[in-house]
Amino acid sequence: MTLGKTLAAGAVLAGLAFSQARATELVYGTGSGAKSRINVDAMEPFFKETTAASKGSITWKYLPGNQIVSVRSALKGTRDGLVDVGMVVPVFARKDLINNNILYDTIHLGHDDPVAAAGAAYETIMLNCPNCQKEWKKNKQFLLAPYAGSSNVLVCRDPVKTIADLKGKKVRGGGATHRLVKAIGGTPISTPPQELALALERGGLDCAVMALNWMVSFGIHDLAKHVLDYPMGSSRGLALMTMRYDTWYKKLNKEQRRILWDHAPMAAARAILVAYIQLDEKYRTTIGPAKGVKFYQAGSDIKDAINKLIAGEEVAIGAAIKKQGAQNPDKVLKAFIKNLEKWKNISRTEIKGDTAAFAKALKREVYDKIDPEKI
Repeated sequence: MTLGKTLAAGAVLAGLAFSQARATELVYGTGSGAKSRINVDAMEPFFKETTAASKGSITWKYLPGNQIVSVRSALKGTRDGLVDVGMVVPVFARKDLINNNILYDTIHLGHDDPVAAAGAAYETIMLNCPNCQKEWKKNKQFLLAPYAGSSNVLVCRDPVKTIADLKGKKVRGGGATHRLVKAIGGTPISTPPQELALALERGGLDCAVMALNWMVSFGIHDLAKHVLDYPMGSSRGLALMTMRYDTWYKKLNKEQRRILWDHAPMAAARAILVAYIQLDEKYRTTIGPAKGVKFYQAGSDIKDAINKLIAGEEVAIGAAIKKQGAQNPDKVLKAFIKNLEKWKNISRTEIKGDTAAFAKALKREVYDKIDPEKI
């Protein structure tokens, strides 16, 4: 063998050894169960596609359903290294993520276009809210991919159509949703999604403001079969994946980081469009009726109450969350509202319910403006 061939062969072997040395298993933990649509429709494809793209140098240990972290402990569990990647809902880590909760609390703004609200919230967190980024960094992680819910509706054990019907009823909300529950006559109760079915079964709740997706993901339609089908806001600013800095920079090489970064927009788009919005439409037309679920239109009193609430939300959000410790909430809210108008146009003219188009827009408007080597 010539010297040139020997050196070439040595380089190949060295490259293989390097690749094998940097191969790593990543642990993903979430409080959502294995049958949750967000896991089935978004996370499982992400695992498969990133493993394939890395030629097996990235593998995943998938721990759903509170196996290692719950919806309440995911932020701390990711911070402390119980998982490399976690799903975090800011409202359940409100003290640690109070500035991120500014975006969560916009739940009623842009209530009729959850895709636009999702895009605007993520852009605001990543590009217009330095204090949001500081909170993630303080907890030794960053927001790799967002998710958001579809338009919330009111799901009850008994028929509800008017404010009078809701009087005295215990209604699941969360964060700013408490204001909506009060506005339409209910008594707000904070309950994590994973505890919702038990609370409805035992009478701890009469109703829940929630996405129709939860009827499937959490088995709610076996307990509450009456839906007041009127948009009541949508959750946004949620973390489908938060990644530990130590994992990002110490366990992964540059090529592996780029693979995860490039696949994150599609995971987010699937989580929002496929797991929530598209499933909701199927639920209204086929799944729900087959389960005996009944749908009702909202009365004018409920519509008027919600519209009145929305009109005062920007001021109410800023005042309430500033008292809780958020910094410059008015500035963040103005950035969100500006982004929301842009994203409404993107949603209407470009995305139009298409998952690939949504992923492309997220990449262009957010991911391409951030260097994953300096995040």
